[in-house]
Amino acid sequence: MNWRALFKPSAKYSIIVLILVGVVAGVVGYFATQQTLHATSQDAFCMTCHSHHSLKDEVLASAHGGGRAGVTVQCQDCHLPHGPVDYLIKKIIVSKDLYGFLTIKDFNTQKWLDENRREQADTALAYFKATDSANCQHCHTRIYENQPDTMKRMAKMMHSRNAKQEGAKRKTCIDCHKGVAHPYPKK
Repeated sequence: MNWRALFKPSAKYSIIVLILVGVVAGVVGYFATQQTLHATSQDAFCMTCHSHHSLKDEVLASAHGGGRAGVTVQCQDCHLPHGPVDYLIKKIIVSKDLYGFLTIKDFNTQKWLDENRREQADTALAYFKATDSANCQHCHTRIYENQPDTMKRMAKMMHSRNAKQEGAKRKTCIDCHKGVAHPYPKK
């Protein structure tokens, strides 16, 4: 086989070349997309638009900031779903923050955050309720059965009682633990 044959209008070689080019482009595209998604899910990337907000300090001061368990939660642990399709959809939806950073006056200031905290918090709460706090349950897997010894007796009782509830009577994590990482606005 010579190189000139690859560019002749031969059906045999044209299809092979198209398939090979398609496979290579697909593999390169897939890995480039995965690397981009991973890089834009790191705290350092999130803080480029939220650098003048108190958000990171709020998390570090909370139980999620390296408390008793010594685990520091990252932005994506709470704000991005863990399933691949939901993750991609949510990444597309939260890209509006980049638009906000570019178009909203003073978006990257504490003043803007304080003025818009209620709306932002309510949006996050609605997301958690709609997903039955799936992001919370991703890390807190033993919360209803096989509860940790470090859990207080009252908390064990409340979680056990809630686990027995059905349908709309059953609460999701965020119903009781509102403001666990970022303070929920009082007014």
